[in-house]
Amino acid sequence: MKNIKRIAYIVLIIIVVILSLTIYTNASKNDTENQKDKALSQIKYMESKIANLLNSMNNIEARNYSVVTSEMSKSTTEKSKSQNSSSSSEQGGQQSGGQGGDSSFSGGSSSSQGQENSTDSSESGTNDESQKNKKFELKSSGVLTRKEDINWDLIKNEVENLYTSLPAITMDLYQFNINQEDILGFNTEYDKLTTLVKDEKKEETLAELTKVYDYFPKFLKGSGQEELYTILVETKSHVLKAYAKLDSDNWQDISSDIRNAIDTYSKLLTMTNIDARKQYNVSKVYIMLNELQNAANLKDPAVFLIKYKNLLEEMNNI
Repeated sequence: MKNIKRIAYIVLIIIVVILSLTIYTNASKNDTENQKDKALSQIKYMESKIANLLNSMNNIEARNYSVVTSEMSKSTTEKSKSQNSSSSSEQGGQQSGGQGGDSSFSGGSSSSQGQENSTDSSESGTNDESQKNKKFELKSSGVLTRKEDINWDLIKNEVENLYTSLPAITMDLYQFNINQEDILGFNTEYDKLTTLVKDEKKEETLAELTKVYDYFPKFLKGSGQEELYTILVETKSHVLKAYAKLDSDNWQDISSDIRNAIDTYSKLLTMTNIDARKQYNVSKVYIMLNELQNAANLKDPAVFLIKYKNLLEEMNNI
């Protein structure tokens, strides 16, 4: 009888130990997945910001249309006010004709209320006047119609604001077996970027932005992220290097970078675990990469930028 109790006690202990290990393993696995997701969101945020900064250096819009705000002319504003005033007068006349008797009875009350409403209207009118005088419209944002001047103030503000995100992404990256020199190198290159942006040096800024962007594929590989997205970012890194060299007119190096992009991206063509809905876009991007290579052979910056812009838009759809 004692042996049976002892065996039951041992079995119970073994079951408890197994359950505890199972719970701990699942909890640890979930914690690792949460860390990966958090790191991925941080990397995606920084990656998109750096890519946008690169495009801003040549006023390239990621979208085909942008919202433009413009001030309405004085004559247009006065005409709109006149029409509204006429409409209100007509409505007021109709209402006063049907309510003549009642208005004489409540004359004193309506007078005081009118003064209060007038005060409120003048205050709200002052606050809303600027909004009423603005006009919003969609404007086509093409390569051939873009502005040549760089909005350095916008770029400087964006670079400075991104400093608030650097500590968070650095902490997340340290959770993985990522080379610490790469993490420190990323922050160092970003400091160099800030100095160049401050001095408004275009070619050097473009080159430094690509150095910063070059760390993202390393971070994605080190944190064990999805292979599809990792290859996409690595491919984009080569494309951005080619784009950054347009001002130098070094078409040989530009062609070399595009070839590296094609070689990297070709890995996706042999992957069998890609979602069927994405397969079309994957094949389309491959064709567009080769078209970009043709543009490099043509040595025309405008044609290159048009195909470059369309390529980035399609890559963002995968």
